[in-house]
Amino acid sequence: MSLLRHEWFLLRKDRMLLFAAALLLGLMALGLYNGWRFTQDLRAHQQALLTQEALRRDQLAAQAEALRQGQGTAPPAWKSPTMPVPVGNFLVQPEALLPPGPLSVFTVGQMDLLPSSYQVSLQGRLTDFARETLEHPAHLATGTLDVSFVLLYLLPLFALAFSFDLVSREREDGTLRLVLVQATGLRGWALRRLAVRAAVLLSLCVLAGLAGHVLTGGGGGLPRLLGWLALVVGYGAFWFCLALAVNARALSSATNALVLVGVWLLLVVVVPAAAQLGVSALYPVPSRVALVGATRDASLDAQRRGSEVLSAYFEDHPELAPKGTRTEGYWPTALAVQDEAARATAPVVAAFQSQLDAQQSALELLRFVSPALAFQQALQDVAGTGGARHAHFLRQVDRFHASWREALLPRVFAGDTLGAADHARLPRFAYVEQPGADVVPRVALGFLALAWPTLLALGLGLLWLGRPRLS
Repeated sequence: MSLLRHEWFLLRKDRMLLFAAALLLGLMALGLYNGWRFTQDLRAHQQALLTQEALRRDQLAAQAEALRQGQGTAPPAWKSPTMPVPVGNFLVQPEALLPPGPLSVFTVGQMDLLPSSYQVSLQGRLTDFARETLEHPAHLATGTLDVSFVLLYLLPLFALAFSFDLVSREREDGTLRLVLVQATGLRGWALRRLAVRAAVLLSLCVLAGLAGHVLTGGGGGLPRLLGWLALVVGYGAFWFCLALAVNARALSSATNALVLVGVWLLLVVVVPAAAQLGVSALYPVPSRVALVGATRDASLDAQRRGSEVLSAYFEDHPELAPKGTRTEGYWPTALAVQDEAARATAPVVAAFQSQLDAQQSALELLRFVSPALAFQQALQDVAGTGGARHAHFLRQVDRFHASWREALLPRVFAGDTLGAADHARLPRFAYVEQPGADVVPRVALGFLALAWPTLLALGLGLLWLGRPRLS
């Protein structure tokens, strides 16, 4: 205990370390503010979209009921609130919204890049990237300076600043022999010093995280918060254990600093960038020009075969075929043509999705190469701001699109009109949060990817400290 108290006394007297701790806390506070502002702006934006949709629905329902009762002037059929196709395609414009992640205040993740709102129609789902781009393009390119950004890139540097001369300073000053006379051995002494320094720095991060969680409303629930904090501690522990291993090689303090900064540059900057480039080269997505061309050609071909396509559509969907009469007209044919075009372009779209899935799977494996990759992906998983939660959201959007078509297509082919009660029964999107059974395994994988290099560095450090050089 006396050694621990002495180390704590030395840390308190080291003005450079105090300055570093204050700087880290200031940067975390700035990151917390940026994350809170992004989350508040997104919530306000989505609330405005929901308010506009509710207003549209109420107005359309009132207009449709008035028209069915013979009141007012009937608008053109292509924008009449009583006709299923204009209602389903562009009049209602139901919004499918992905709320901010449970811990998006800490980790914005990919929410500033992946679309969080879609407008659903009979034709499909559409996102307006101009509307989605709430940040400046330069910010989108470099990433948001949130708390996780600070921890991912800067926490290692602060950890290395706290521990790069863990053993080397005493060796250079010639006091290591004197210290070891009073200690229990080089390993025990070094571990105690490391524990005090790691505890100070990581406790600051944990306390700052808890304070930020309380100040920003405490959203996300306790399990996610504890998972987020545990990942921070695990990531910091890796860098302290790495510093222990480098110190155990009996190099000078200056050499230790150069080696550790080089490893930081390699693991935090070079490897993640190379992984992204390598995955993109290994699993390239098909040309977007090919997708646009295939869509155009399929649409033109389907339009030329309008009647044939409509007949084939009724063969595939006999429940929509009119009974006793033959349905001919612009809207049934147009919808059949759209479905035929979507069917023709499905292989190209599937190729896009297949390659994207392959890229994601490759990145999942590459997290074991770099603790920075593992930490970043695990933080996004536990915060609910990564690709997994967005994929969960897209599956719900597709199900909502199917229910939207099921509610309106039978009326299109039957020639029915809509009234106020029919408008009220039209489905509304309600996001269901990603279940914990999907989140826990992904976060556990992140812990595993952080644990093995940490234990390796700790083991090597203890092994090399067993063969000490005292001068």
